[in-house]
Amino acid sequence: MVATRDCETLRSLRDTYGSIAHLRVFGRSYIYLNDYQTMVDLFEKRGNIYSSRPHLVMNDLQGWNEWSIAVLPYGPELRRSRQKLHQFLQQSIVPDYHSFQEQSSCRLAELLLSDPNNFMDVVKLSAADLITRVTYGYKATGIDDPIVTTAEEGMKAFSNAQGFYLVNEIPWLQYLPSWLPGMNFLKVAKDGYKKSMAMYKNPYEMFKNNLEMGMGHSSISARLLESLREKNGEVSQDDEDFAAKVTSNIYAGGADTTVSALLTFILAMVLNPEVQRKAQEEVDNVVGRNSLPTFADLPKLKYIDAVRKECMRWQSVLATSVPHVVTRDDEINGYFIPANSIIMGNIWAILRDPVEYPDPDKFIPERFIPTGDRNSPLDPGKIVFSVGRRICPGRHFAENSLFIGLVTIFATCNIEKATDNQGNPIIPDAEYIKQFIRHPLNIEKFPKLDSFTDKRV
Repeated sequence: MVATRDCETLRSLRDTYGSIAHLRVFGRSYIYLNDYQTMVDLFEKRGNIYSSRPHLVMNDLQGWNEWSIAVLPYGPELRRSRQKLHQFLQQSIVPDYHSFQEQSSCRLAELLLSDPNNFMDVVKLSAADLITRVTYGYKATGIDDPIVTTAEEGMKAFSNAQGFYLVNEIPWLQYLPSWLPGMNFLKVAKDGYKKSMAMYKNPYEMFKNNLEMGMGHSSISARLLESLREKNGEVSQDDEDFAAKVTSNIYAGGADTTVSALLTFILAMVLNPEVQRKAQEEVDNVVGRNSLPTFADLPKLKYIDAVRKECMRWQSVLATSVPHVVTRDDEINGYFIPANSIIMGNIWAILRDPVEYPDPDKFIPERFIPTGDRNSPLDPGKIVFSVGRRICPGRHFAENSLFIGLVTIFATCNIEKATDNQGNPIIPDAEYIKQFIRHPLNIEKFPKLDSFTDKRV
């Protein structure tokens, strides 16, 4: 829950109050951290008291507190889950997934070229397919595959649950009859619970069924299950439940965030055709025009890596970090922070800091290419994925997926402005939906995708 997700409001908090802004909403303190160093000072250096999450009744009612590590309080269950996630997603392990990511990006380009008018569905399918293949060993069959729709509907419900609900401030409201005025949140909660449990249970049950038929043995789920097997060869029911929770967090964490990042990239290319041309030239020079890029090419693609970073900075997937809660009174730089305050990194405003990122509203990948008289600014990944004990465990996998996806699209597709009935180009306004995971608003109206004459897919 946050007091606001309006980006200009978030920027004004930084401009008005400096490194820390303190708001009161229904008697509760909301504190925004408006620079990266303050995030490090609190979330990382004082992680022993800043690593828990606020308790939201809507997360209880929708079941997210039963399995989602994004909202679990800090404690043994969270530490055990993150330990397993780190085991399979740490930086030294993610190269094991390169072949899956290359295949997925190739399929993405192929589908974009064969069905460019439905590029949003293609992006959703590609993101869900990659994460389910790696996590469960399952290849999604199409946009209507239950594994795709479950992820999309579940993440919408999760994002909705993190909004403002009076019941989070007045918990006894949950016990009132649903027919009373103002009790619509109970209907929202009931629907959200079904979608939460579907995300948690359905993919893992599908994996277990496939495993019995000899499929999915190379997946994270299979390796996790094997690591939990006892000496007698059995896996306890508690460990089965634990495996379902861990893998559902990979499934949930990788689907909608990847969609958001890819749609931002497409929007950025519509608005900045000169960036697309430079990136395509780099692909041609490094990879050639007769093959598709692989991870072996990425170290040489400096400009496209800068495009990736600028996409993450220009329109971050999250406007603020997932809320933290401080467990005791604290003080920093003369600011008193009361116990139980909700603390958020003001991601969007930090990434629009004109000192760190001059002309912050413009899309300028060159800012991340060091020159003789200037160093690169702070890598947006250090902010977007947060810091400290709640840093995103899948960040290395996510960055790799975005990078290979961008490179492959540059190698195969042209992204242009769509035109109206009179043939005039439609110029989007870069508005975003104000929700937990941000998406461009009405983006389906703006781009036109087509292939190079020497299509390489």
